[in-house]
Order: sequence, then structure tokens, then C-alpha cells
Amino acid sequence: MSGARDMAIANSVVDLVTLRDQSRSELAECINKMKGPKALVLDPSLSGPLGLIAEKQLLKEHGVEKTYHLRTEPFETDQRRVMFLVRDKIWNMKAIAKQVRFNQNNRQKLEYCVIVVPRRTIICERVLEEEGVYNDVQLGEFDLGLIPCEDDVISMEYPDALRE
Repeated sequence: MSGARDMAIANSVVDLVTLRDQSRSELAECINKMKGPKALVLDPSLSGPLGLIAEKQLLKEHGVEKTYHLRTEPFETDQRRVMFLVRDKIWNMKAIAKQVRFNQNNRQKLEYCVIVVPRRTIICERVLEEEGVYNDVQLGEFDLGLIPCEDDVISMEYPDALRE
């Protein structure tokens, strides 16, 4: 974070520094659910919001060795542990299942953790079950709610919050 941004949110009416620090702490707690070095696979739509609360250094301090974006095509990694941080969308669950099956077909024995933003849903669990990988992944959730951008701007990271 830039020093100017830190000063701006420190002087706001609502204590946005505490809000950002709480989100940062909760993110670190989620990442720590998987011990040791790991690859972090991000839903591309989360890169920007996560960048507002956590720098790469924070991720490295909690064992993230490499970062990838979730894509439709599987990727290769030299990490034994793979953590997915994704929104609760069917497409994301199918891409994760494809990645897990790709690694299993290549005889790679990896550990997987799927952190769903803002929460895990029955639909996500059902997709993983139907794709045959539910028992191969550890599931968790991360409520990426309000993110301070500036001293007078807070981002609410629920894309469907105002949809009828």
C-alpha cells in the first residue's frame, strides 16, 4: 500500500485501516488453512480487490510461492499444494475440477484447497460432486466484503448484491 493511501484512510470518519487490516488478517487465516509452500490460483475477478488489501509480500509470508489465474485450460505447477481462491460460480468449480482431474491423470498427487468468495454454496459443492472431485478438495470460504479504496470510497465485493 502506498503511504498516502494509508494516511488518507487513517483519517477517515470510519476506521478503514482497521477494516482493511481485518480483511487482510482473514485472508491470511484462509491461506494458512493449507500449511507449507503452495500455488495460489485466483479467479481473475478477485485480483483487483485482493490487491487493495494484500500485497504479494503478505502472500509470500504465508507460503504462496506462485500465483496463477484460473483459466479453462489446466496448468502445470511444481507445487505440491494448490489453493484456489474463487467466486461462487459454476464455471469456476468446473475449471477447478478439470484441473484436479488433469493432475490425477498425470499421476500427480497434489493437495487442493478451494476457498470460495464470499461463501461456499450447495451449488458449488454439488458441481464438485458431479465432476467427481469433491472428496479430493478441502473447502473453505472467505467473506471479502467491504474493501477501503480511498478515505471516502469503500468497495462492496458482492457483484450480485443489488440484483433482483
